[in-house]
Amino acid sequence: MSILKKFNIKEKISISQDFFNELVFVKRSLHAIGASLLFSFFIVQISTPSFFVSASLMEAETSSSTSMDMGAAAALFGVSVSADKSGPTDEFRSNMNSYFLAQRMWNKGWGSKIFGNGDMNEEYFNKIPKRHTILDRVVSFISGYDLHDYFSAYDLQDYIQSTIVVRQRIGDTNVLVATQTKNKDFAIEFMNAVILETDQYAKDRLILKSNEIISATYSQLAVSKNSMIAAALANTINSEYFKIANLENDLPHLLDVIDPPHSSEYPIAPKVSAIFFSSAIIFLFASILFSFIQKNKEDLW
Repeated sequence: MSILKKFNIKEKISISQDFFNELVFVKRSLHAIGASLLFSFFIVQISTPSFFVSASLMEAETSSSTSMDMGAAAALFGVSVSADKSGPTDEFRSNMNSYFLAQRMWNKGWGSKIFGNGDMNEEYFNKIPKRHTILDRVVSFISGYDLHDYFSAYDLQDYIQSTIVVRQRIGDTNVLVATQTKNKDFAIEFMNAVILETDQYAKDRLILKSNEIISATYSQLAVSKNSMIAAALANTINSEYFKIANLENDLPHLLDVIDPPHSSEYPIAPKVSAIFFSSAIIFLFASILFSFIQKNKEDLW
């Protein structure tokens, strides 16, 4: 009982009741709540819903055909051949963020769909004008550098890097490709195109590399006098032809699509409940503060 007397709970409860009766349970608070509802409704109306678009990928099953040939080459030439430490996910992310992927996407007209009016005429999407702000123009004039007049594949590369993310949790076999957008239909179409084009770019790059190796190996084979070296060169040619045969198909090379790009059913922003709740708290607090100042203005000033 001594503890209860020390804290004087009855007095604190009485002070709290007086506070609520004088500052909270008044008509001004009802007006503030009504104003907060109108304000929240206005904010929700002018806000554009933002959706989460994602796709799930998994490492594709690829055939390994060169391990024995690499070992033979190491034994024959006395060199060490190390495997590439980067996995399919890292390679996919690197290719997706590269300029060469952006250039391929640009040539297919995606720059026009993003920065222009969607016209697929090559003469148009290679001359889409940039609209620079007055501040940008003033700063460039003072600093002495030129602004680009037209959009290019570099702008598309920046767009891909800033909007699409590739994530893989430690120990998880699936890879998440995701973006947040206000136009979910376009985002789904664009993400699907980026995934397919990234994988095809990886294939084309390896096919080009294999063709170069075959061409150079044929040149060495034509002048080789050693039978063991000639056999190793022939194995290399066969191995590269086998790589090309495995790559010239419609199967995925790096990552296989498990769940195609799709959008969340409900928008992730704006949070309607959070907007209404936070605005109600702000307006109610402002009402209480105004009532307190009005009742105690003589003591405050």
